[in-house]
Amino acid sequence: MKRTIKSLFSILMIAAIILSVFAFNVSAASATITGAGEYEIGESFSVKVNFNADATLYAVEVDVNYNSSVLRLNSVSGADYNAGNGTVKIVDDGFSATKPSKTSSYTLNFTAIAAGNSKVTAIILGGGEAESRANTSANITVVAPKPSANANLASIRLSNGSLSPAFNPNTTEYTATVRYEVASVSITGAVADGKSTYSGGGTFELAVGDNERVLTVTAQDGTKKSYTINIKRMSEQETLDADQAARDANPTLVVIDGQDYTIVNDLSNARIPAGFTVGTATRKEAEIAVVNDDHGEYTLYWLVDAAGENGAFYTRNEADQFTRLNYINTNGKMYIIERPDLEGYLPQKYTRSTRAIDGVEVMVYNYVDVAFEEFCIVKCYVDGARAYYQFDTAEGSLQRAIAFDMDVKQENSDIDTNEKTEEKNNNFVWFSAMSKTGKTVFFIFVGVMVLVIVVAILLIAKISASKYANVDEEYAAAGNDDFIINDFEYTEDAQENDDGDTSLMQDFVVGESDSEQE
Repeated sequence: MKRTIKSLFSILMIAAIILSVFAFNVSAASATITGAGEYEIGESFSVKVNFNADATLYAVEVDVNYNSSVLRLNSVSGADYNAGNGTVKIVDDGFSATKPSKTSSYTLNFTAIAAGNSKVTAIILGGGEAESRANTSANITVVAPKPSANANLASIRLSNGSLSPAFNPNTTEYTATVRYEVASVSITGAVADGKSTYSGGGTFELAVGDNERVLTVTAQDGTKKSYTINIKRMSEQETLDADQAARDANPTLVVIDGQDYTIVNDLSNARIPAGFTVGTATRKEAEIAVVNDDHGEYTLYWLVDAAGENGAFYTRNEADQFTRLNYINTNGKMYIIERPDLEGYLPQKYTRSTRAIDGVEVMVYNYVDVAFEEFCIVKCYVDGARAYYQFDTAEGSLQRAIAFDMDVKQENSDIDTNEKTEEKNNNFVWFSAMSKTGKTVFFIFVGVMVLVIVVAILLIAKISASKYANVDEEYAAAGNDDFIINDFEYTEDAQENDDGDTSLMQDFVVGESDSEQE
């Protein structure tokens, strides 16, 4: 008997020890659900299940129940799950010794599908250093949606023209301008709320001048809102003026000899010549991409024709006039051809003329010798310096025209040495330039003139001799010291001078002869 009692006591002691062990390995925990409340049918929302334990967690299991006739489960985030018929089983084993945690949370995404109530309950079991348990619940109410009062348009579209200002649902007054050629326009609106409707759209004929159209939106609850659009159809002259104004304001449009060209404003893929860098310049208050000479002599614009082809570099002056740049690419450099400004005399073995180089007529110096007809001398700018080059038109190559420079210097040196002789002979340059026939005619003319002059001299001498002979006869006949010459009276009177001497005083008096005075 005593042995039996002793055995029972031992069993009770072991049971007490076991129960005490289990009692010490159970941890307190709590759980909450957020996101509960009232939602309208069709509205999507989320609820969040939060679990907090006093001991470190290794794994968590969550059983969630809801009314599937009122709510539809869309997804669960935070752990793996299985769902069906209003239940959700969440298994979270993402805990580890390197990521210890005493909390966990899981988000359930629902859509309200019918009016009613749904109680969302969660039973949570956490395992780890100690077992943790917690229960929680929340109430979800789903109601029928209220009628919408949204009477906004989401957009307004015109088949021609643009709204001004840009569309905004809260802006109800707009204008638009179309060309004279636009005789009708279609207006289309889009409502912001699918439960609302609008009227006033469609296709309409346009008169020249102002044309007003009104779009009216009616919300689900009857709220109304109007959008007014004033469309102006320009006259023919207004359209022409607008076109010209747009062309004048276009910073990339260039008109050369009546042809339209466009400045390429993106040079990121362009081949930039050596010695030049990409920069910008201002034209019509806009920044335009240009290519600048590193030495500051040239600013170049890349222009293409109306078809976007035949690109070339152009220069621009202060009057906004563009001139195509004529250049030769060789030796890895750009040789810009400039107008020659040679001062002084040109050697006789060269002549001035023009030639077409790359389709552009430029001023050149040609060789008189026909053996060099494929060559010409051009003035070029390269690497910040200017010099004369010999251009091979057959091969398109350039070479410094050293011989040309020497010939020019020698020619001008000779001119300076013989400057006086040249000045002396300049009066007879015209004579040396005359033809043989012209020289013959010249000599005949000179001879005739000399003969005329000789005859004139002889006649004058003869007339003078005859006149003075008549005067002598009259003087002899007078018998005194007075005589008349050409109506002037000549007398000789003896007068005493200051020294007491007498001399003859000749008086010329305008008057009559002695016979006329008597």
